[in-house]
Amino acid sequence: MSLMQAILIGLVAALTFFDGSWFGEMKFREPIVTGFLVGLILGDVSHGLMIGATLQLMWMGVTGVGAAPKIDIGVGGTIGAAAALTTGGSAADATLFAVPVAVLMQLVHTLMMSGFSAFMPWVERKIERGDLKGVVGIHYLCGLIALLVYSVPTAFGMYYGTGGIKTVVNGIPGWVQHGLTGVAALLPALGFAMLLDVIMTRKLIPFLILGFVPAAFVGHDLTLVGIAAIAIAIALIVFSLYTDLQNRQSPVPAAGAPVPAMAGGVTSNSDDEWED
Repeated sequence: MSLMQAILIGLVAALTFFDGSWFGEMKFREPIVTGFLVGLILGDVSHGLMIGATLQLMWMGVTGVGAAPKIDIGVGGTIGAAAALTTGGSAADATLFAVPVAVLMQLVHTLMMSGFSAFMPWVERKIERGDLKGVVGIHYLCGLIALLVYSVPTAFGMYYGTGGIKTVVNGIPGWVQHGLTGVAALLPALGFAMLLDVIMTRKLIPFLILGFVPAAFVGHDLTLVGIAAIAIAIALIVFSLYTDLQNRQSPVPAAGAPVPAMAGGVTSNSDDEWED
């Protein structure tokens, strides 16, 4: 790996931090995006996308609520994809590096954010003096620190640690490799189950079946575009039927009909009572 490639991968790792904070929800931290970017940098986009998609399925149910910590899937996916691509490994090899890195970087993130609290007295003094430019400057200073914390170790590890990564991968016994392959196949199902546990309702079960049955039994003969088109058509039909049923159950009152009693027994047949 060249020095420029290592620097660019370090910037991709830093980009995952700024996503969701400085840049809003741009989804740069999603493994399928970082896998694409790493593959673009290393000259193997298709392999990077496949590794990123596997890690995406594994982590798609991971979410953070409020201040609760969650694993850093952005850096984990970036380093996992880079490690697998530089060694010619598979998604199982990417998982080997992605999971511990994601957990470790969450600890680093927590320590960094705790360290940023030391700037708060400085910020409060500037606010009291009305120095808004100074507050903005501290904000950018924290961003620069985060950029260095995320990019420098990643670039350093990728540039100088490629040989060590290859040694680790090549030194893994065959039975461990088979175990990792099995885990890599199981974890996407676990990640999808975590996601379904959050969003699944009885009304969504038919759409889940309609999406999985063609993909599982028809395979590549029916493209994802075709599956999506069929799913959208069926969803529109179901929505139209459901809307019509709702309208039948609660018809709109005819013009001049008395208004039904409201909560508390208040009734009105004239719009004049609502004026002033």
